[in-house]
Amino acid sequence: MDSTVAFTAALAVTTAGGIAVHLLVRAQTAAAVPGPVVDGQALRRTHERRAETYTEFSTAAGQIAAMVMVWSHLPQDARPHALDQARAHLQTLRAQHVAVLADSDTAIREAAAAVVADSERLVDALVLDADPGPEELRLAAAHDLTLPFLRACRAYLEAESERHFGLRPAAGRSLFGRLSAR
Repeated sequence: MDSTVAFTAALAVTTAGGIAVHLLVRAQTAAAVPGPVVDGQALRRTHERRAETYTEFSTAAGQIAAMVMVWSHLPQDARPHALDQARAHLQTLRAQHVAVLADSDTAIREAAAAVVADSERLVDALVLDADPGPEELRLAAAHDLTLPFLRACRAYLEAESERHFGLRPAAGRSLFGRLSAR
């Protein structure tokens, strides 16, 4: 055998062996390195925290609406204290709004901004020596204040549950009874 042919054959065998070893090591290393670890408990805690934040936000708005509804039945000497309570609920709502903005999708953020704007309008309508107007009473009475927000929250949380946990609500039912917008 010619020395050039022998050298070429040896080089080909060595290269093929090197490639085979490289592929084997690479396959074993790839199998040993796990993919992204999904912590189911952390996802659940995040999910529950979001639901709690949304509930607290809508509860503060509901308390403002309730104050508007009872305003005309309050005695004049109780109205200053009730107005202070309504303003405190508005401050709570604003603080919860920051939490909602930090951890939500666009639909929830838009609905939450509308709730804050309507709640501010309702608190501004509370005048010590006058009753709220018919538009404010309608808004407070019909639960129009939080309904779009709660629907957006429910849709977001159910989509997230399906994506992360494979949970689908039964037909006509929500996974989140506390956030039910019906």
